Amino acid sequence: MNLGNPLYWEALYDRILTSLGLEREKDYYSCRLLDLFLSTRMDTVLETRRLLSELIGGKRVVVVGDSPGLGCPKPSGTVLIAADASYEKCLEEGAVPDVVATDLDGVSESSLKTENTVLAIHAHGDNAELLVRLLPEVRGPFVGTAQCKCSPRVELPGGFTDGDRAVFLAFYYGAEKVYLYGFDFSSVGRYLKPSGVRVSVSAKLAKLAWARLLLLLLRDSGYGVECLEGGCKGWV
Repeated sequence: MNLGNPLYWEALYDRILTSLGLEREKDYYSCRLLDLFLSTRMDTVLETRRLLSELIGGKRVVVVGDSPGLGCPKPSGTVLIAADASYEKCLEEGAVPDVVATDLDGVSESSLKTENTVLAIHAHGDNAELLVRLLPEVRGPFVGTAQCKCSPRVELPGGFTDGDRAVFLAFYYGAEKVYLYGFDFSSVGRYLKPSGVRVSVSAKLAKLAWARLLLLLLRDSGYGVECLEGGCKGWV
């Protein structure tokens, strides 16, 4: 089983679409919107890909989720990736993430202007409006990701929710091992995103079930994925 194989990911993606009642056409449309933006800033995108390879390749990575009540650890010698809304949490604690994986519904407009953190901006069927409104605010290094392929400019690292996608992004860029912290696969931590998007509890729990399964598949494929002590709920 090779989760880095696009054909294997495509089979998983089809199952996710079917189980959650999602539409591939909407994902593709958002991917094309993101691709249009990337096409105007390819020098930045290419330089950011090189930066991510140097930053993550061969390193230990901590991916921080947005589970309430848990902080933002950064053990010595690790790379810190924040999953969407956890970026703001880390900043409040004085920890500046190296990378943030976001679909734009958990970060503020001011955060998008940062030049100290790499943004991995994700396109999916529910965030087309956010892409149109917020992409022009991006100032620093960034890459674009999606869950279906629409262009060589948009990368397909795998993963589905912000948290597990951040882990897949780490392995896509060559991480040696990933530690999870602030992940809760068994309950919904917030009902309103910073962007104002309301969270459907039933849909969120279904997505979390897929996030957990994808991470377990990654671990069982031989990649190093584990939780920092006390940092996960509903993992294993």
